[in-house]
Amino acid sequence: MTTPTKAPTRRTGQNAQQQAPVARAFRIGVQSHEEINYDETRTLGASTIDLPVLNVPPAGFLRNIYLVVEGTTAGNAAAVTFAEDGPFNVIDSITLEDVNSAPIVGPISGYDLYVINKYGGYRNQDDPKMSPVYSAVTGSGATGGSFAFVLKIPIELVNRDALGALPNKSGTAMFKVRIRIAPNATVYGTAPTAAGSVRVRMAQVDWWDPDAQDLRGRPLAQNPPAVQTTQYWSKAVFNVNSGAIRQQLERVGYLVRNLIFITEDTNSSRLAGDANFPDPFTFQFEANTLLTRNRVVWRHMIAEDFGYNAAAESAGGRDNGVYPLPFNLDFGLKPGAESRRGYLPTSAAARLEVQGNMGGAGTLTVLTNDVAPANGDDAQLTV
Repeated sequence: MTTPTKAPTRRTGQNAQQQAPVARAFRIGVQSHEEINYDETRTLGASTIDLPVLNVPPAGFLRNIYLVVEGTTAGNAAAVTFAEDGPFNVIDSITLEDVNSAPIVGPISGYDLYVINKYGGYRNQDDPKMSPVYSAVTGSGATGGSFAFVLKIPIELVNRDALGALPNKSGTAMFKVRIRIAPNATVYGTAPTAAGSVRVRMAQVDWWDPDAQDLRGRPLAQNPPAVQTTQYWSKAVFNVNSGAIRQQLERVGYLVRNLIFITEDTNSSRLAGDANFPDPFTFQFEANTLLTRNRVVWRHMIAEDFGYNAAAESAGGRDNGVYPLPFNLDFGLKPGAESRRGYLPTSAAARLEVQGNMGGAGTLTVLTNDVAPANGDDAQLTV
């Protein structure tokens, strides 16, 4: 016997109305826009120099800001060498502030920003020393002491979907970049005969505001996903003694994307700090030991994860005393372009602690990259 087919329910009132179409993703039809908006030149001196503040012009959604730094010398006769962190340390301090003048990135040094670019997981080729622009001229030639490099102040987290790009549409409440140039003696081991000039340029990269509809009349999302999600880079420096250490990290309360540990000895040498780095190194999260790692394995993992297998301190090599711990290695074969499922969630009372034995006294610097999701809802980052 055949069962009769049930007649469809007749829709009335609100049920009869067609549902509004879901807006297509933000990146559809949205193009990246670049503009140069800063160009300042100064001569290096005996003291630091504060450059004029950049008020970032409004233009859609701010993705990042490129920093181009060029040092030029002439008539040199000295056997020039650069300091261990040179030439990047020509930037004594740099800070990106939000529209309320609160820091998003920094205050950090130019060398810190170099490390952030290299290990933060933002591009396919991350090492600033491997850029065709990079140079650092040593020796007694006439241009000894000249240099050039490009760094990026990161704002956007993942360019695949524009997560982290921030609305930049006000001509009165503006993002700001503050830069301080270091003294001439800081940049060099042996300085050139005459102090050179330093030219600093900045170029911002934005997303256009999207059209309301695509070419077929379908609505387009007007904001990146989880708009107002913000990533931060902050710096903490701890004095440590030789022997056993238990150092609690103070920056908690958000989703941790990266931690980068940098050790120096009492003479601010990363080379000596590299030998002093705890071996093994233990990282404690609440009551759990997340890792106990041998130093040699960590160096291997830097090559494995980032591809840095050249000699230490050279282009394409690791950096002495620098040990990154990424929590954004969950999508491809290298850190970055992440799914956001691997971030380390912390509360304001979370316990993050470094343990181990230091081979000598000095400093432990921790660069923390954490993410504040829009409305405090981390579920918005993974939908």
